[in-house]
Amino acid sequence: MKKTVTWIVVADHQRARVLMNGGPGRGLQPVAGMDLQTRLKAGRDIVTDRPGRSFESRGGARHAVQPRVEPHRQAAERFVMTVVKSLAAANRKGDYDRLVLIAPPRALGEFRRHLPASVRKKLIGEVGEDLTKAPTATLSRHVRDFFAL
Repeated sequence: MKKTVTWIVVADHQRARVLMNGGPGRGLQPVAGMDLQTRLKAGRDIVTDRPGRSFESRGGARHAVQPRVEPHRQAAERFVMTVVKSLAAANRKGDYDRLVLIAPPRALGEFRRHLPASVRKKLIGEVGEDLTKAPTATLSRHVRDFFAL
């Protein structure tokens, strides 16, 4: 009988770690190579130039044009996409059978939006909290509703 492997992804916009459960009584172990991090700079440090200028449609008045997306938010979403791509690649290799996502509500929404259908089908639960710095024992309490440890 093949064991059912469940991955627990604990992420926010700057760091992600993946833990694995190989069945009842096995607890949670870290997945090698799935500890991702980035350092988000403040928006003012990402864009150092003055905003672009635009002419008014009538007359000669000019005004500044702000970017449509805040640079800090854009960098955070790029990190979420990096994590999603890693999960999709692991899914193609058959590394896990089920998936649980733990992330702050905003990041969880971005994960939902970007997860491919093949990965979304394996999603068995979500926890909308920031637990990236929580110890493994604390995470165990949050995921025991989804499967037996």
